[in-house]
Amino acid sequence: MGKIKDVAQDWLENCGYDLGYDMTNLPDMSNWNVIRVNQIEAYTYYNNKQVIEQEDLRIKYGAPEPPEVEDE
Repeated sequence: MGKIKDVAQDWLENCGYDLGYDMTNLPDMSNWNVIRVNQIEAYTYYNNKQVIEQEDLRIKYGAPEPPEVEDE
C-alpha cells in the first residue's frame, strides 16, 4: 500500500491539491490524467461523476423502455 500512497501523494502535490483534492477525496486513479490535463476541480468532478456513471450504465445496459401510453 505504501507505493500506491506515494503515487497518490505525488499526484496531489503535482496538481491535485490545487484543484481541491486531498487524501480524503481522491478521485479514481483512472481519471487522474484527464483531471490533470483538463484542470477539473474536485467539486465539478464529484458533481458530474454520478451523472457520468449513470450514463455509462445506460449505454452498457440500454435505456429503460418508456412506459406505454394508451389512447383513450
